[in-house]
Amino acid sequence: MFAVALIIASSCAKPECRSSADCSQRTCFLSKCDDNKCAYSLQRNCCGNRINESMENGKPGSECTCPQDYGKCEGKGKIRIGSRTEDATFVHYFCNADEQCILGVEKKDVAPQNYLDQINTGFFKASSVVKYNKPFDAGKDFFEFRVTLDDISKDLALPVKLTKIKVLYSSEYARAELLIAEKELDGVLNGIGDNALINVPLTLSYRPQEVEELGSVRYSVDYEYTKQVVSGKTANGTNIYSKETARATFTAPVKPVFFVRNG
Repeated sequence: MFAVALIIASSCAKPECRSSADCSQRTCFLSKCDDNKCAYSLQRNCCGNRINESMENGKPGSECTCPQDYGKCEGKGKIRIGSRTEDATFVHYFCNADEQCILGVEKKDVAPQNYLDQINTGFFKASSVVKYNKPFDAGKDFFEFRVTLDDISKDLALPVKLTKIKVLYSSEYARAELLIAEKELDGVLNGIGDNALINVPLTLSYRPQEVEELGSVRYSVDYEYTKQVVSGKTANGTNIYSKETARATFTAPVKPVFFVRNG
């Protein structure tokens, strides 16, 4: 009697599925209705199957294309300070435009800095504005200088020529100043208001020792001009002038810089 009841109950049990469409969907599994039961098989090259594969949903597998399998692209860069290791201020892991997880600085975290210096030789006055990023990517950024002639004396014979610029750097990793950039110039200031725009990358291949490096820079500009000087007097006491070429260097005060290594 019990066996008969069991057979009747079994025959009345509702099937799990009648077609594959009746089976619930599971991430990275293929479903199939087999003998009224749902069977699931693992799908390869699928983001979410908890396997690191070379291709994930048709894209090269990485933290950026499939964080479910690879883990998130996140975390601060590390810097050594003496015997300590600390989190970097700007450098962190992020996904770039090519969906690669890289260690670097995002554009939104970069801000330009501007510093004004005054040049006064006695024969002319000029202003020098230097602009550079904070943080400064040592691999691609550059220092931008704009030198403007503001005033001249009556004893100056124009033009004022800019001939060379140098950038020097010091930090706790390089206590002695290092020459990190140098550029020959052909800037000519022909009158009040004239300016010269100068872009200077790190031409001497300086590479920060850490992914972030705080230090200071100063720059110098070589220039030359022609001045009129008294060389004698006429019989009636009038001054006699001659022209002399003067060459000198302006050295700016030190300024902070925050170097980073991207990539």
